[in-house]
Amino acid sequence: MKTTLSVLTLLIVFSFNIFAQDFKHTILEGHTESVTRIVFSSDGKMLASASHDRTIRIWDVATGTHRHKLTGHNAYIYSVAFSPDGKTLASGSENGKIRLWDATTGQYRVTLEGHRSAVRSVAFSPDGKTLASGSSDTTIRLWNAITGSYKVTLEGHYREVNSVAFSPDGKTLASGSDQTIRLWDASTGFHKKTIEQNGYNVAFIENGKTLVSGNRLYDAVTGQQKQTLNVSNLNYVSINSDATILAGVSSRIILLWDIATEIEVASLAGHTSTIYSLTFSPGGKILASGSSDRTIRLWDLSTHVHITPSTIESPPVGEQFEINIDIAGGQDVRGYKITVDYDSDSLQYVSHANGDYLSDDVFEGPTLSQSGQVSFINISTADAGSGDGTLATITFKVISRRASTISLSAMLSNSDGSRLPYIVISGKVVEPPWDVNGDGAVDILDLSFVAARFGQENQTVADVNGDGAVDIKDLITIASGLDTEAAAPAALGANLNKTLIKTTVQKWITQAQQLNLTDARSQRGIRFLEQLLASLMPQKTALLANYPNPFNPETWIPYHLAKSADVTLTIHTANGAVVRTLTFGNMSAGIYQSRGRAAYWDGRNEVGESVASGIYFYTLTAGKFTATRKMLILK
Repeated sequence: MKTTLSVLTLLIVFSFNIFAQDFKHTILEGHTESVTRIVFSSDGKMLASASHDRTIRIWDVATGTHRHKLTGHNAYIYSVAFSPDGKTLASGSENGKIRLWDATTGQYRVTLEGHRSAVRSVAFSPDGKTLASGSSDTTIRLWNAITGSYKVTLEGHYREVNSVAFSPDGKTLASGSDQTIRLWDASTGFHKKTIEQNGYNVAFIENGKTLVSGNRLYDAVTGQQKQTLNVSNLNYVSINSDATILAGVSSRIILLWDIATEIEVASLAGHTSTIYSLTFSPGGKILASGSSDRTIRLWDLSTHVHITPSTIESPPVGEQFEINIDIAGGQDVRGYKITVDYDSDSLQYVSHANGDYLSDDVFEGPTLSQSGQVSFINISTADAGSGDGTLATITFKVISRRASTISLSAMLSNSDGSRLPYIVISGKVVEPPWDVNGDGAVDILDLSFVAARFGQENQTVADVNGDGAVDIKDLITIASGLDTEAAAPAALGANLNKTLIKTTVQKWITQAQQLNLTDARSQRGIRFLEQLLASLMPQKTALLANYPNPFNPETWIPYHLAKSADVTLTIHTANGAVVRTLTFGNMSAGIYQSRGRAAYWDGRNEVGESVASGIYFYTLTAGKFTATRKMLILK
């Protein structure tokens, strides 16, 4: 009876969607005035907080206990940063002074002086040897982080520098100020690029590939804007390290947004006054917030329900792919309802299978599927699930190859039917960016484009897999995205490039096979090349019409060979007199149609004399095959 009632209770909960998010959080208290800046150590074990009370506090994240209180600044403290090894803490204050501290003991080490006004931001380089500081005096200074000695001043901003950040490789420094972001060479201080956009706060994510400022994401190399999130009126924005969740402050509330779908997924309420600082822990499982209510709150975001993979490169039309609905950090999960919305113009729902997260004794509710949405319920009648795992696997079929979003919503319940808070991370389908020649289509010409650049470096377009060199792997990647029809002779038409000859395609296949590529994409690419090779192999030997015809003084005579043969072309008059014999030797099977491959006659006889106007005949002999056609010389 108890089991039956539990299942019934959960079904009622899921049916009426009465779920509200109530995230667990820890409150850290100790500051006597507003908390202005908070930062995690690189291992996520420590948190440092700066305050208007002119102190810095270091906290143990796991226990929420206070470790050290750092005193010595005689002005408001606006910025703090841990060194990569967590042993040093830097702090910048309103009077322009920077202090370095031993983060383990809390002992003061040295003061760095040079800025003329408030130090708004500090950051260590990835190797911990350089400290960058941004100030209200509009400058950035680079310091030796070991000795504290001054290195160089970076000038160019005309307003206060609110944020500085090093790229993960340490080669680039980004600074945010005066509605611009500036990129600098971190070793020389040379100005590399200015991005004319909101530059209040900057951060590198996705291993340095993307630069974030406010609600905008930029290519960290080119500075080109990649995405603008449809999120407004948010302050002190922070994005987790894998660029899936954006957090921002709206009044006293923290809002969380799914970056892929730009849908709000949760709100965190608890602070009683203005929030001044917001940051994710390195693993993204904790979000810390500091407020003028003098408290710090550590929000537990460890439970995620997410689509894996978060980004799917669309396979060709007609093929299927799977996504997993995974859960991380679940605690006492007894049942769930999953709803997935998708683009019905590009995808078709095929089926779903429940994962192994819950026990084998599972009550499966009805599956509700309509155009663009599928929803299903699972409730364990035995043990609840905890930790990480897969809730379900969904299979889709591609009906139109284009970019779209797969939006996920889920509801979780524990054993007594109570709500469970979680973060939902959706996914997206992208059309592979393999139109390398930029003509608006992914086709044979893109293969030719890549092949013509084999061996070249610094070819960001042709190097489609981004490994620094254009090679057979790039060609296979593009080939994997082509539909079977693209290999048909009719699809080649006039686009047949001289690089796409049989011997070249055969060489590509051989190189690919030698790499022993076993992943699905590579196998698709190899299959396409094999189909392309077959299309370049004529089904039968044939002699075609010469061109131009009439001609004067030269012409090209095309032919097809279904198999290799000794080829001879004889030109003769209407009465059978031989004018010229062209011997080509043994020719491999293939299409000899373009001017570079067809048989060529210059209109001269065996002794080099131009022949007279009139009707002539040409006969092709290829092994046992013989065929004759006529042509006209008109002078």
